[in-house]
Amino acid sequence: MKQYSQRTAVIHWLIFVLFIAAFFLGHELDESKDLAQKLSMYPMHFIIGDLVLLLTLLRIYFRKKDGEPTPANANPLLNKLAAATHVLMNVSVIAVVASGVATVATSGVIAALKAGDPNLIPDFHKVEAKEFHELFIAIVLLLVIFHVAAALYHQLIVKDNLLRRIMIKRFKD
Repeated sequence: MKQYSQRTAVIHWLIFVLFIAAFFLGHELDESKDLAQKLSMYPMHFIIGDLVLLLTLLRIYFRKKDGEPTPANANPLLNKLAAATHVLMNVSVIAVVASGVATVATSGVIAALKAGDPNLIPDFHKVEAKEFHELFIAIVLLLVIFHVAAALYHQLIVKDNLLRRIMIKRFKD
């Protein structure tokens, strides 16, 4: 079974790790009552989100440039479902970042960061774009759960070594 290119695999796993980091950092931002701590966490959350966007776009580019392994399923309908899931994950990740940028742009958090004043941190519950940000995060999480479940089904039930396709390590077919 042919693998994805090594750079596509590396980017895939980097996106996964960075998305998880951004998710937990965003959760901490929502839950933290310490305004000074919040103010210090925003730039890291923004940088990680921007990296996720950049890497997602690179992954799309390299996946097209380097090609893809043959479809994993004998059933064409399942292959279309897998392809649609990948497209929806990419679109949803881009939407998460775009809605995050819209949240930042419309909330006033930049003014708090520029002033270095935690008291200027806005109430994000009043920022409409944040609702979209959270919606797209939920969509990505559902798609990732489905994606992981399908991969584990292939690996553990079908036993077709599907996960080898996205591993960084190179295998002989």
